[in-house]
Amino acid sequence: MKYTGFAAAHLGMLLWALLIAASFPAAAQVSQAIDPILLTGLRLLFCALVFLPLLLFKGDTAMTARGLLGHAALGLFLAVYFGSLFEALRYTSAVNTGTMFTLVPLLTLLFEALLMPDSSLKQRALPMLIAAAGAVLLVLKGAGPGELPSLYAVSVYGVGCLAMALYSPLSHRLKANSLKGRGPVAMTFWNMLFGALFLLMFCGFSGGWRSASLLTLKDFCWLVYLAVFATLATFWLLHRAIGVIAPSSVISYIYLSTLFITLFHWIWLRQSPLPLEIIGALLVGIGMLALLMSSRRAVFATAQD
Repeated sequence: MKYTGFAAAHLGMLLWALLIAASFPAAAQVSQAIDPILLTGLRLLFCALVFLPLLLFKGDTAMTARGLLGHAALGLFLAVYFGSLFEALRYTSAVNTGTMFTLVPLLTLLFEALLMPDSSLKQRALPMLIAAAGAVLLVLKGAGPGELPSLYAVSVYGVGCLAMALYSPLSHRLKANSLKGRGPVAMTFWNMLFGALFLLMFCGFSGGWRSASLLTLKDFCWLVYLAVFATLATFWLLHRAIGVIAPSSVISYIYLSTLFITLFHWIWLRQSPLPLEIIGALLVGIGMLALLMSSRRAVFATAQD
């Protein structure tokens, strides 16, 4: 049973990586004139509303004050991450933010060591470093000497990366305490609802809500697509995997998303692979394979205890 759950969790995260990779070209189709924080808030709110009937059907609506605070904290981390990302993108390039995001799985490993110490932590450190090095090479392919980020952008997005790194291990910790028994549907619904409320409140104060008048039918259709496939499905898969495999292993699948985007450029857009890209792709593959093997050994060791 444990092995079946382990395999399903990793297959789900493989799909997660594909959906994340596919979200980038889809997001580019939405008008850049609309406030991005408003768009993200609407995406999270739409996802929560889609999950609401299923939540009511399952009868999983009971909530304690501690549980509400837990979901509010996780929703706040989501809001801080997305808000910091869009603020940083005003002052630096997507290449720089993408490079910084490769630190998130390693930071997750650090928070995991603090919140839920485990003997297999050391086994995951080296594979994650290898995969991170490969992802950096893939992301930096378009970077130039004049693309160094400003100190402000690094500081702002650094806070967001810390929030995202804390999200998975804190979810795991809360699911063992105040959120015990919460399934992926309930976790996704409440976290996204609070994240949406925080982001939309910020838009209310910043004036970003005014750009809603620029939303066209085409933008709305792409927004629905992103909400269902790039947000709702990915967060459900994320919470489905948390608790079965280690949080740092879960978030490390972002490296596969980087690899899938590169493969899309090679195969679909017929771009010739650069030497650094080939090396990066190999490092990501080797690191993720080693991480998968270490996770598998940990499952077998637990099953034997």
